[in-house]
Amino acid sequence: MKSRLKRLRFYLLSLVIATGTSLHVQSQNVVLSTDTDSVSVGDVISLNLKIQLNQSADELLFPDSSSFPPDLTYLDLQRFQLTDFADSLRYRVQYFANQDVYIPGFPIGVVTGTDTTTLYSNSLTIPFRSILPAEDAELKPIKPILPFDRFPWAVVLIILVLIAAAIWAYLTFTKKEEPAVVQKIVQPIPFQSPVLQLEQTLISLKEDYNLSQTKDFKYFYSTISDSIRRYFEDLYEIPALESTSREVLRYLDAFGVDHEMIQSTRKVLNRSDMVKFAKFTPTLDSAWNTYAEALDFLERAKLIDASRVARKKSEYEARWEEVEPSSENMDEEEPKVEAN
Repeated sequence: MKSRLKRLRFYLLSLVIATGTSLHVQSQNVVLSTDTDSVSVGDVISLNLKIQLNQSADELLFPDSSSFPPDLTYLDLQRFQLTDFADSLRYRVQYFANQDVYIPGFPIGVVTGTDTTTLYSNSLTIPFRSILPAEDAELKPIKPILPFDRFPWAVVLIILVLIAAAIWAYLTFTKKEEPAVVQKIVQPIPFQSPVLQLEQTLISLKEDYNLSQTKDFKYFYSTISDSIRRYFEDLYEIPALESTSREVLRYLDAFGVDHEMIQSTRKVLNRSDMVKFAKFTPTLDSAWNTYAEALDFLERAKLIDASRVARKKSEYEARWEEVEPSSENMDEEEPKVEAN
């Protein structure tokens, strides 16, 4: 009888401990959710982060813009503090990609006194929704491939005859003695600063191009993105003009380019790709917001890359000094032609 009572007490004590532990775990959690069931290029997504604690905390450390994947551009954040034990955040991000969005669990730091505890939210996956009709999703050839039944020997024969006639005429009517080559003084081409070229392009685009009348957003966005690509190609010697936007951003990370310049470049290139390749039609306000982003890039480049531009100028002028002809070869020689 006593052994049964001891066993019953043991079971009751285990049940109380397990229940308390479960309540403790359930009372302290972080839930990440969204109202969006799918996304397409350019969509603005709201991400809701709800925090439930089992005791009040001195401070909560929330994730910043660096916690989001590269396909999501951070826009803004709203906080709704409900009680000392519950808090809520709403992030607004914009999506620029063509695949499903995967958001890993967000870390939340809970500071109580001198102790800091890290809670993690659940991960989240949002399916990608294509804006193309289903019948247009598969790429089709622009024109049918035309077969060639036989080799055009007649055309080749005519071309060879013309080449032979041109060689005969050149050897017959050309004078046997060519005039002496006149040496000319080569004037050095002034150094063109990449920062100045970028500034002139942006100023010309605003003053000489009326976007509200033409509505040619593709030209407007291409001019802005190509001017920033050309800046990195001229100053950093990165093959930016012939690379994709993702490849350009990888080059910038590898070269250690300033973080704010990379962020501005990412926004301009992503928005330009939407207009050029995703058939996205922006508003005038969004177009001028992209122009303002390019101006922010320009001002940051003036500050960060001043020493790099000066070094580039010195190297350019040193190369011109190496190829500049000496003073005794500057005199022009008159051509001497003997009569036939």
